[in-house]
This record gives sequence, C-alpha cells and structure tokens, in this order.
Amino acid sequence: MGRPRKGAREWHDEKTDTFFIRDIDADGKPIKFSLGFGKKDPDHVAKIELAKAKYISEKHAKANVAVKVRNQDTADVLVADVIALYIDVRITNFIPGSDGKKKKVARPEELLSRLRTIVEFFGDMTLDDLDINARDHFVRFLRDKTIERAREAHTRTMASYLEKKEKWDLAAAARAGTRRVHREIKRKPPVAPEPFNAKSVKFEPQAALRYLQDLNAALTCAYERRLTRLHVKIPLTGKYDRRTTVFTDEQVVRLITHAHFKRGMGWVDGRPKQRVFIWRHLARFMLLAYFTGSRKTKMSLASFVDEGDRPWIELRESRDPKTGATIWKGWLHRLGDEEEVYSTKQAPTIELPGLLVRYCVRWKRQGLRYPCMYPYSANGKEEPGELARAMRKCFREVLGEDTDAVIHTFRHTCATNLCQVPHLTLVSIAAYLGMTVETLVTTYAKHREEDLKKVADSFADRGEFSVQKAQNLGQKLTETDRNGIVAFGSEYVENGKSVIKSIINAVKVAA
Repeated sequence: MGRPRKGAREWHDEKTDTFFIRDIDADGKPIKFSLGFGKKDPDHVAKIELAKAKYISEKHAKANVAVKVRNQDTADVLVADVIALYIDVRITNFIPGSDGKKKKVARPEELLSRLRTIVEFFGDMTLDDLDINARDHFVRFLRDKTIERAREAHTRTMASYLEKKEKWDLAAAARAGTRRVHREIKRKPPVAPEPFNAKSVKFEPQAALRYLQDLNAALTCAYERRLTRLHVKIPLTGKYDRRTTVFTDEQVVRLITHAHFKRGMGWVDGRPKQRVFIWRHLARFMLLAYFTGSRKTKMSLASFVDEGDRPWIELRESRDPKTGATIWKGWLHRLGDEEEVYSTKQAPTIELPGLLVRYCVRWKRQGLRYPCMYPYSANGKEEPGELARAMRKCFREVLGEDTDAVIHTFRHTCATNLCQVPHLTLVSIAAYLGMTVETLVTTYAKHREEDLKKVADSFADRGEFSVQKAQNLGQKLTETDRNGIVAFGSEYVENGKSVIKSIINAVKVAA
C-alpha cells in the first residue's frame, strides 16, 4: 500500500530562499510552482497561508461559477465548491452590501487559514455528508493536528538543545586542564527538554467551534446564491465556559510592580546586554488595560502619533485660567482614521482618567512612540510587538503556574470594577468599554459575595419596607386567598423613582 498523499503544502528551497507550493494532481503528476519570496520577507507566513488557500480554492472550483448548475441537490455539491464560492464572494470579489454584509471580513488571512483546514478535511465530501459524525471526526482531526504541531515543536526544541550541548561540550574539552575558562563554560550547561508526551498536549473540542461557524457561513452563502436548493447546517460544538476570573487590586499592583522591575538580557546598540529592564512595556500595557478596559490589540498597537492605521493616544496641554497651572488631558482613539469600523467590535474614542494621562505624558517625554514597544529587540525595529508570550510568563511568575488569568482578564476586571460604582449607569459603562449593555451584564460584569450582602442589607434601609409594614403585609397575605391578588393599600409609601412603584401600579390595575 502506497503512502497517503500529503495534499497541497509549502516547501522551502534553502539554496535560493524561495517558497514553493507542491501538490499532486488527479492523474498523479507532481505540481510545483514558486511563490516568489522567501524567509527574508517579514510577512512570509501570512503570504504562504493566502497562497495555499487561493490554490486549494482554485483547484476545487469549477471553471466558471456563473454557469454552474443552480439549485443542485445536496448530494451533488462538494464542500470544496462551497468554500470556493464563499472566498470569491466574501474576500476576492467582495461587493459592499452583498448578502447583507457591509464590510469585508476583519482578518482575511486568519479566515483563509481556517478555510484551508476545512477544505483539507471536508473538501471531497458532499453536503449530505455534513452530520454530527462528520463533526466529531473533524474534532479528532484537529486534535491530531494539534498533537502533530506539538511534536514538531518538541523536535525543534530537541535539535536546538543538541546543538547547544555540542558547543558546550566542545568548549569544555578544548579548555580542559587549563586555568583559562572559555565563555561557553561559564554558562550553565543546557537542560534537556522532557520527552514528548502526546497526552500532555492540551486540546479542547471547543477549538473546532470557530471552524464550524465559518463552514456554516459558507453553507449559508451557497444557499443564498442558489448553489444548492437546501440550506444545510453542520452541528456545532459547545462553547467555552465563560471566564469568571477577575484581578484584585492587590494582584494588579503585584503584576505591574513585577513587570516594572523585571531584569534580563536585551539588545542595546546591536550588542547583547545583561540586567536590563525587559518588561517595562508590559507594565505600561497593564496600566492602559486596567484603566481603559480595551482589547489587547487596541493597547498593544497604540501610538502617541496619529498614524492612521492603528489606535493612538492624543494628549493636549492647557492652562488653568485661575491658577495658571498646566493641565493635561488625553483621549484614546481606539480606531485610526484608515481602519475599518465593525459593528461587532465597537471601538469608541474615550477620555482617559487623569492618573493615566500623567503616566502617558511621562512616557511620551521619555521619547516613546509606542507605549507597549519592546525596546531591546535584536532587529532594532521601533514598533510594538506581540505581548502574549511574555504576559503568560508574567502571570505564572506572579500568580502561580496554575493560574487561569489571560490578557483579556484586564477587560473583565475593568468592567467589574466599573459596575460596582453606584452612580454609573450600565449604558455609560458599556459605551466606555465599547460593548452592548447585554454583553456587559451577561459576560463581563461579575459580582462578589460581599456585593450580594450589600443588596440584601439595602432592603432594611428602605422606608417603604419597614418592619411594621412588613408585618402588615404578612398579615394581609395570611388573610387573603393564596391564589388571589394581594390588594396593596395606599398606606405603603411609594418611591417615585423606583421600579417598585411600577410593580404596585401594575398589581392595582390587574386587581
């Protein structure tokens, strides 16, 4: 039995530093063509995903979608044809307003990557094959891919370890028996990684949800475009449990302090330097996230200059007319002028709190263009980088290895703290955070046991529910038929601004 075909994949030619797409056609003949770029291209990962998705969609698509048979039976339509149509409608030749969509997808590269995985598994299936069994097989397919990626990462880690160990052993052997110690020996010997264990790889079945939602969106597009006569849907997996973790004020202080004073190795003037402050950009990020509750990308990419394609922080200086003191005000523009506005990801401009404004003025005076920029990168680029890996390490060092805190926990914390301020309305809090009131209440606003006790104790302070009137109410309840409506008398004082007045009036009308 021959080896199974690998399907369309990228291949890198080390000699020419060029990426190729390799595949085998239906007749068994090899296909290979150049993409025209290599690893030196900073965007080569995204370009490879885009090229593979385009090739796979064109491979499975018909010669002309317009002349396809319309209203086909589900048994005659391949999933690959559905995905090809969806890519053409929503990405390649998108027309604003078509299919009720006003804008392109927010992150087309990520969508194309997911669609490529969908075609890899479902491509040769028909719409009749999309049932709960196909979904379960797809979940296991994703699990196997996750384990394979972890295995490849472990292989690379092991290769790196062997290379470092070989250098260390050679240096030790070359300087053995002499007083002079080589630089490699001064360092600690490299530590071998743990053996690979597939059972230790974390995978949740809910990870398939986003892929299945994309597939259902493509199926809806195929039905609306009359490619098939029936609207087919594949069953979805369950959603992740809603996060309930919020930071306490003490934890936030510990995180920011730890990041501010963390030291390590960084690149200064093209040379490695030890004992530099490597996480102060994380401390600045945490301050911004804690006070604004913004999403990660709105903080990590923010600039002090209006660049158009990213969020930016505006600072204005003025004078107090009475005292002549300098007054600073600041605004966070969560969207640049050239960025797309999406209804599901609201990003309103907000005024920054005074304490945060003072920090921003200090950072800008220090010469920072981006508050969350890592200043010690080897390539010397002055641009904000990815924070996720360093933040995860910071969480583990401060909160413990078993913590479930993530970057988005700062947004939950900000929402929870704002909801506990009595004079703030939910509408104003939702507008500040850039979400709907429903999302604020159901997803972000958390309560604590002491808050519930305050609610219970508040009834003792209400004039209309004094002890005597509660006794009168209890007496009437005993004298009235339990199945009837209690007639509230006029002796109960009503608060014109409370909801209880509306309830009493409704009961009177019903009576």
